[in-house]
Amino acid sequence: MRSLLPGIFVVLSFPIWMWAGGRRLLVANLSSQAIQNAHADAENLSRMRDVAMIHSFARHGYLVSVPSSTRAYYLHAIPAPYRYCRPWTRLFLDRLSRQFYARFRQRLRVTSLVRTVGRQRMLTRINDNAADATGELQSSHLTGATVDISKHSMSEAERNWMRNVLYSLRQSGHLYAIEEFQEPVFHIMVYASYPQYAKGPNRKAEDSVVASSGEPSPEAEAQ
Repeated sequence: MRSLLPGIFVVLSFPIWMWAGGRRLLVANLSSQAIQNAHADAENLSRMRDVAMIHSFARHGYLVSVPSSTRAYYLHAIPAPYRYCRPWTRLFLDRLSRQFYARFRQRLRVTSLVRTVGRQRMLTRINDNAADATGELQSSHLTGATVDISKHSMSEAERNWMRNVLYSLRQSGHLYAIEEFQEPVFHIMVYASYPQYAKGPNRKAEDSVVASSGEPSPEAEAQ
């Protein structure tokens, strides 16, 4: 979100029927970019200046490669130099996609992972809704902690499952998720604390509930 007008467009472009289920809306607002950048700064996450920096971070284990295709997800239109993310983001993607596949027998379509400043600048020239490449409102994709999952070809049941799961994890402080409509994706910045959540007690049992229903309780997710 780059200015007031795009922000207003996002809010007003929600389908009317969605307001009835407002509790689970992943609404973007004027503070969304600031919130993500505050978390990035608190976690000391560097922003990727160029592809050489991505490769350097990958060599040192700060970024990990993401396979182009697995049983539970596949990458769509992501060039090879940008098929990287933070280790905890890869863990999140692996777990979420397995749960989604177990529930729907469909793979998730991943459309964006890490970006460089140059790539983000290119996006701002062709997409008015793209976040800035620099400054206080720069895109969280530059950190490598963020993944975009396409809603393309998702059924309404699949979208609702995603909304429920992401809302619960956002409310319990493990990530920051936004449902975008101009670009039909779920934009998800995963926090570095996510691995501790994933290793929590009774997590396998909770995963089974999530995969079957998509309705984890916020109390259980917060444990």
